[in-house]
Amino acid sequence: MKKTVRMLTMGAVVAAAAAGTAALLQTQAAPPARTTKTVELSCKNGWRGSGGGSYGGVPIALDCNFDSNSIVIEGVEGTAYGFRMGAESFAFGAVDCFFSGDSPRVSESCGEVKFTVR
Repeated sequence: MKKTVRMLTMGAVVAAAAAGTAALLQTQAAPPARTTKTVELSCKNGWRGSGGGSYGGVPIALDCNFDSNSIVIEGVEGTAYGFRMGAESFAFGAVDCFFSGDSPRVSESCGEVKFTVR
């Protein structure tokens, strides 16, 4: 009788260990959160501008000419950004700007041209 109880106990321990090992092998780390963002370049009246860079690892390029232009980017991982832009006006001349940082919302201006990420 003791031999049967030992065999059943040992069998239960082996089965539990096998189930735990199988669960560990199938477990994976969660992928990084990917989001969608709206990027906009807006020019005040009399100004035009263009720029390019990246946000959250996604490349972006925009331009505007006395108006605004926006795009929706997908697959954003993180909030790091770098953006170089040029702006010009007949009255004030040309300006060259570079912005970088790490923020979920961005609002930067170069002359009267504004770069935003929401």
